[in-house]
Amino acid sequence: MVELRLIAGVARTGAIGDGETIPWHYDADERQYKDRVADNPVVVGRKTHEGMSRIRGTHPVVVTGSPGEYDEDGATFVSTVPAAVDAVAAEGEVGYVIGGQSIYAMFLPYADRAYVSELPERQVASRVFPYLGTNWSVADRHEYDEFDVIEYENDDPLDPAKAPA
Repeated sequence: MVELRLIAGVARTGAIGDGETIPWHYDADERQYKDRVADNPVVVGRKTHEGMSRIRGTHPVVVTGSPGEYDEDGATFVSTVPAAVDAVAAEGEVGYVIGGQSIYAMFLPYADRAYVSELPERQVASRVFPYLGTNWSVADRHEYDEFDVIEYENDDPLDPAKAPA
């Protein structure tokens, strides 16, 4: 069974970006992010995928409403949660959901873990990380000089195979 893990850098306001860029930069956060997702498939929305450079060693599973319209070497284009999970399973046992906002919300009920970098920023942005809900609990806290990474565990994840197609 595939384990889905959300990963995001989140400001105190809940902001994750403005739809075009991430309005902050922390070297240590970027390193820990890349170290976690390296050599794993990443589930990403089409707009986020188009706006970022590929992370070395990852296989992008790009969620879009029109998967047949896209073709890119080394990427898989899908339109549903079950199709994304199947694509992740073809590559390994763990997949990281890396955004954007609607993709986090879509995969939240099915995710087993979430790694949230709690950043000291107070920006208001048009894109926010979804509320995890009451079935999520703190499993671990990783402290860095400028921020913390909180590892959450979903106590009752839904079966992604039963997600709407």
